[in-house]
Amino acid sequence: MKVAVVGAGSIGIRHQIILKELGYQVRVVSSKASDAEFRSLDDALTKEFFDYVVIASETSRHFVDLSTLISRNFAGRVLIEKPLFEKSHQIAAQNFRFLAVGYNLRFHPAVKWFKETKAKLGKISSANFYVGQYLPTWRPEIDYKKSSSAVDISGGGVLRDLSHELDLARNMFGDWQCLTALGGKFSNLEISTDDTFSILMKTNQCPVMSIQLNYLDRIKQRYVTVNGDNGTINIDLVSNKARFNESEVDFEVETNDTYIAQHQAIISCDLSNICTFDEAFNVVKTIEAIELSTKSAQWISK
Repeated sequence: MKVAVVGAGSIGIRHQIILKELGYQVRVVSSKASDAEFRSLDDALTKEFFDYVVIASETSRHFVDLSTLISRNFAGRVLIEKPLFEKSHQIAAQNFRFLAVGYNLRFHPAVKWFKETKAKLGKISSANFYVGQYLPTWRPEIDYKKSSSAVDISGGGVLRDLSHELDLARNMFGDWQCLTALGGKFSNLEISTDDTFSILMKTNQCPVMSIQLNYLDRIKQRYVTVNGDNGTINIDLVSNKARFNESEVDFEVETNDTYIAQHQAIISCDLSNICTFDEAFNVVKTIEAIELSTKSAQWISK
């Protein structure tokens, strides 16, 4: 199988390494990387046949790159890194064999364990999602001020960068019914994007849900806490642990495991834990609703 990876930033490099280790022929498409085989996706599709294309360019380029695949009648597998788009875009009809969006945390064993254990909680009363990591030390190999996270035009900011939590919230508890939010840039980080957001929402299965996102935590944290009639579940996606009341479970998880599982699911066309285009588009619309709520200082309803 021959794979084209579009983009040579940190996530593009990660996909290159993983796919090569899985035994696939990988070609890099980038206008910036000196070692890229192709400078543009159009050129790559003209010169070679690919079974699988990974779009890992800047978020603001996702729609253009996806549209290129559609216009060239690409019929293989496609993975688009999250978030799907920087804003809502309508795409033309496509004939891809398989299309997925890169919300790989769905493949974390603690998330899978939660879905298997959730019913034991009984009626859900509340849920809290929290993720925080200090942007300057997040990708130590690059200057954070020049990263896509730091620049508005690239589709950066915590709402888009850390939108895993928005996807997981819907995946675990159904679509939101109403929401409100506060957020913006409140720190001294040298960025033009938002660094903090706090979201309160009601979903189909959870009457009170809070989601906290930030670029500021010097202690890296990512966890979900859920309360129900029969107790509390907490899953920690940094320490790879889960608790249901006093019972604790440990998971063996390496850094790339969820990415590997996601690629294997796409290659085998297994939809079990995949984020579909429609689900990822819902995340884009949710981000827009959050931004509208912040700007208007009002609740937004579906």
